[in-house]
Amino acid sequence: MRFRVAGFWVALLLAPLAHAQDAFVVPSANEAVEGDSNNTIPFTITGGNVRYQQVYVDGDIPAAPFTIYGIAFRPDALQPSFSFEIPDIDIYLGITEASTDPSTTFASNIGSVYTLVASGPLALASAASGPVGGPLAFDIEIWFDEPFAYDGGNLLLDVFVQPYGASGELFDAVNLNPDPISRAFSAAFASGSVTASTGSVDSQGLVTKFMLVPEPAGPAVAALAALAALMRARRHGSREVAR
Repeated sequence: MRFRVAGFWVALLLAPLAHAQDAFVVPSANEAVEGDSNNTIPFTITGGNVRYQQVYVDGDIPAAPFTIYGIAFRPDALQPSFSFEIPDIDIYLGITEASTDPSTTFASNIGSVYTLVASGPLALASAASGPVGGPLAFDIEIWFDEPFAYDGGNLLLDVFVQPYGASGELFDAVNLNPDPISRAFSAAFASGSVTASTGSVDSQGLVTKFMLVPEPAGPAVAALAALAALMRARRHGSREVAR
């Protein structure tokens, strides 16, 4: 009975982790397919200084409601591993009326639901792991300070990157028309700025993974999993003795 009780509590503790990989990718057609493009905007464009909005059409988003705890990107297939920090960034998620043709006026793309999900310094890194030719792993992770409750509609990612010494790492992207993502941006390389009220629009965008469970708890998760495995092994051994 002692092992059964312990096993019950371990199973109970691990139950929320059973879906730890729950996520979805937009465009969904590129979940396991390398995008036809790549881009440094908004996170790594030389010099930083970017205002960036990316729209995800709800037809390529799972049925609501659910909570988004973070997003992830993957490097372009030819991008080596990297690690760097953006000193000052603000990231918002919201719902927008914009679709495949966002407005060049940033404020016009913002709806009534608009949440600051991450702010301050942001460390980004990738091991650039995966098959030759891609797609590489979605290991450029951004976990939110404030989870986003999604209840339907087109999603808006709105990013403010203050000027910094970015070095141009390439993220996997798509550039199709029509497709379920599009963007509006203003960046220093094109005489733009993070403070701009208007920008350029096109059908390009970063392939994005949305995480629907909280950030894993690191070593504690591994310890619980090991304990659960030990309990299963001991129960199996007890059954063998009984036979």
